[in-house]
Amino acid sequence: MSIAMAARPRAAGVSAGIGEFEELSSCPLCGGARFDLVLDRVHRAIPLTFIKCAQCGLILQNPRLTRTALSEYFSSSTFVHDSAAEDYTLGEPLGYHDYDEWDASYKSTATLRLRRILRYRTPPGRLLEIGTATGSFLDVARRYGFTVRGLDLSRRFAEMARARYGLDIDSDFVEEAPLPPAHYDVVCAFGGIACWRDPVVGLRNIRQSLAPGGIFVLNFPDVDGPLGRLLGDGYPEFNHASLTIFSRTTMRACLKAAGLRLEFVEHERQYASIGRVVTYLKSAWGRRLADRLHLGGVTIPVIAFGTMFGVCSQD
Repeated sequence: MSIAMAARPRAAGVSAGIGEFEELSSCPLCGGARFDLVLDRVHRAIPLTFIKCAQCGLILQNPRLTRTALSEYFSSSTFVHDSAAEDYTLGEPLGYHDYDEWDASYKSTATLRLRRILRYRTPPGRLLEIGTATGSFLDVARRYGFTVRGLDLSRRFAEMARARYGLDIDSDFVEEAPLPPAHYDVVCAFGGIACWRDPVVGLRNIRQSLAPGGIFVLNFPDVDGPLGRLLGDGYPEFNHASLTIFSRTTMRACLKAAGLRLEFVEHERQYASIGRVVTYLKSAWGRRLADRLHLGGVTIPVIAFGTMFGVCSQD
């Protein structure tokens, strides 16, 4: 993948640690160099542009934050608790509204995900999660009998997971992390693959770390799904954290390029707080109503029609 550096000044007053941008000159999936513009706007004084590869259809943020700027952004307080930022607006998020507010629903969802995983691999076994956040999934996986470890680029999240659950969490890019070869029985990535700098390289690193018969479990937003078609350029995944916007077709292509095959896929089942749902959909009136009726923290089961859950085997 060829990257031409394009330095852009940091936006004044932005607390998310956003600094220089870089520009991709070729698609990380197919190497194509012809792109169509998908979206171009300014988001809280920061440029936000997405393009689509004319050859394979992969949607990329371009220009995007540099390697150093990404590390700082994901480790910032704004990324973890954006609603506390002075320039916060619901319609233009730079991070999670308040991750702690939603963490209970993530922990409930962990049990649903593990029940699916148990159909394919049962403990004992080694399990790695990419993008651990507070560590709630790994804590539940450990209770099920897995030996667990985590990897998260966000130093802030890694520190939270270590402090809350005593977990072993490494801070690194998934593309560069020295994952031990043929080691893990299960590798999981929930909610983070869109944030990787090079999904194919990251997936190849995961593939080589899987033990014989090991599985890779992930979820990913599907831009061609019902939510993407309904919301158009208002699709919530069009944000600075998402470097790549996948469809089922482009995700399968990335997995294939890395030596992985999607064996099972369905719409994601989750537990989500009402506050989390209306915030994700950028519904100001929904957020006001939830706050007024004290429903923001109420957790309900949902089928996330904009997100796919998949289990992958090794080719």
